[in-house]
Amino acid sequence: MEYDDESIDIKSYVRILRRRWLPATAVFATVVTLTALATFLQKSVFQAEGTLQLKEVGGASTSDIDIKGIGGLEALSASSNPIATEAEILRSAPIVQQTISTLKLQDANGQPIEPDTFIQALTVTNIKNTDILNVAYKSLDPQEAVEVVNQLMQDYRASNITNNRAEAASARKYIEQQVPLVTAKLRRLDLALRRFKEENGITDLKEEARVQAEVTGQQQTEFSRIQSEMVKASTRSQALRDKLGMTTEEARQVNDLSQSPGVQKLLEESQANEVLLAEARTLYGPNHPNVLTLLDRQTELQSLLSRQVGQVVNNTTSQPLRNLQAGQSTQQLTDALVEAEVERLGLEQQAIALTKNQNTYKRNQKFLPRLEQQLVAIERDQLVAHTTYEGLLKALQQIQISENQNIGNVRIVAAASLPKTPIAPRKAFNLAVGLLFGSLLGIGTALLLEALDTSIKTVQEAKDTFQYTVLGNIPFLKDAEKVSRKGLDRPTPDLIVRDNPRSSVSESYRMLQANLKFLSSDHQVQVFVITSSIPKEGKSTVVANLALALVELGNRVLVIDADLRRPSQHQVWELPNTVGLSNVLVEKRGWLDAVREEDDNLDILTAGVIPPNPVPLIDSHHMAVLLEEFHQAYDYVLIDSPPLAVAADALLLGKMTDGILLVTRPGLVDSGSAQSSKETLEKSGQKVLGLVINGVIPENEPDSYYYYYAKDYYGEDETEQASTPKKKVKKKANS
Repeated sequence: MEYDDESIDIKSYVRILRRRWLPATAVFATVVTLTALATFLQKSVFQAEGTLQLKEVGGASTSDIDIKGIGGLEALSASSNPIATEAEILRSAPIVQQTISTLKLQDANGQPIEPDTFIQALTVTNIKNTDILNVAYKSLDPQEAVEVVNQLMQDYRASNITNNRAEAASARKYIEQQVPLVTAKLRRLDLALRRFKEENGITDLKEEARVQAEVTGQQQTEFSRIQSEMVKASTRSQALRDKLGMTTEEARQVNDLSQSPGVQKLLEESQANEVLLAEARTLYGPNHPNVLTLLDRQTELQSLLSRQVGQVVNNTTSQPLRNLQAGQSTQQLTDALVEAEVERLGLEQQAIALTKNQNTYKRNQKFLPRLEQQLVAIERDQLVAHTTYEGLLKALQQIQISENQNIGNVRIVAAASLPKTPIAPRKAFNLAVGLLFGSLLGIGTALLLEALDTSIKTVQEAKDTFQYTVLGNIPFLKDAEKVSRKGLDRPTPDLIVRDNPRSSVSESYRMLQANLKFLSSDHQVQVFVITSSIPKEGKSTVVANLALALVELGNRVLVIDADLRRPSQHQVWELPNTVGLSNVLVEKRGWLDAVREEDDNLDILTAGVIPPNPVPLIDSHHMAVLLEEFHQAYDYVLIDSPPLAVAADALLLGKMTDGILLVTRPGLVDSGSAQSSKETLEKSGQKVLGLVINGVIPENEPDSYYYYYAKDYYGEDETEQASTPKKKVKKKANS
């Protein structure tokens, strides 16, 4: 079946528990009983407790020293918890074994207890937000628990002191080995620093850089000034050259020749000889000996003058006469030109020298960062070595003090005291847990069984499965199936309509007969088959009580037991089954001889002798003729047939009658059988009159208010009176 999740509520679970109360109660009782037995049979367990305080060791260790390049130690994990570490050390096998040996702890066989057994009884916890460990030990002997806790704390404290002493000694030896190494390294770094400064001519690298920066700035200023003076000198020199009409070299030569005595003397002699030559030519003519003598003299003087000029100006080229002797103004201008040119040349030399000097400083400035990097590296290594050296000396002093003190980092805050009350068993707590766990397990068992149970459990599930019109809901009749007859292998149902006519069950059968009457307004249902999906769904009970309900209205009713495999109507009515339906069909005798009169308007046709194969008898022309005769003789004919899962008798009879009335019982039939029955009816083309839901338990139904009890309507006294069984009035049956 499929369930709508929205329809499942608390009431649904309550109904499940009502249906499954027996296994749920059994599980609950079992759990509670076992819990109680385990609690009350358990021996008393005592627990002694002591506390330890952990503190830092008053000294140094190798883990406190960071020695670059010498093998410094680092922490294994940043998230490690020292308190938890000490707790594990306290629980370690060496300390536990020491305590076992000291106290001579033994098991039930007289053998020393195993460390694992000891540790199972030991509990070491860190008190929250403190550096205190709580040490607890459980034992059946309270005195033993106290001794174990106190001895364990003493052993742990002694081990802690020993370990601290060993660690301090190891650290001291390590530091003593490292001090000479660090000292030698520091000396090497001091020597390297001194050599570096000597090789690079550095006393103070920062001051050197500052001075070079200042000098570079001054040189740049001086270079700018010299360039300005050079421009001025070049301008003045150009102006003088333009005014003299000569180059600077020519002006220098003029200046040199004007100041040369030899040149000037020869120049004066040459000029005087030219005067005499001019006079002689005037007086004597060109070929006169005096003229020729003066010409030779003039040539000689010119040659001497040229050699003298060449010697003065280092130039063999003959100089014009105007260049050999300058006037006063020309001399001044040439002097000024020479001075301007000398000044310009001097400024150029200064600029060149200053440029070279600047380039030298720039090259030095490029090397300064590299020198500074090397110097910083040496100084950093020197500082690290110096710091390490000081740290080693300080740590050595601290470790020597710590080693001499030898006090450890553990203090016993409170020794264990004798426990007065046991910690186990906690009877109230255990029983409460047992009750809770038993309840949960019982409820879980009920829900599990409900989930595994595929049977149809409620009226609504039956409706959803069969999808037939529900003609009647027959409430569950308590103790109905407990009535048994001697010699029968199964209980027989009660005739509740006859025995308790004013009960709710009787009213349900009357409602069923009313619904049958109003099934069709144009054709009354008179002959119909009553069957079920599987056995034990109560179809025979429905047949008998429905017949009684129809008889109450004055109808002539015939009940036919067509279950020729396992008949039951003769048991219901307490009739003999020697002659019945099978005899009529086989012997083809008159049916009046086989019918037993139960009441004025009620006749019973039992099954008779059980045949080897009932199907040919049921599916015969004689059976169809009988049913037609019964239809003419009675107002209603109710045929009790085998279940659909057992035989096809109901299907064969359904084709000969007005239809089939299907009986189902929640809690008995499973959904698979029900679905199979529905498919069988549909495939065979049966006319299903409707569905009768038998054995309905109102407490299991979500809509239980549809059902009522007779005492709620008639009153308690009337119900009790009506429930008294009536004496059966029975006429003599036809033989």
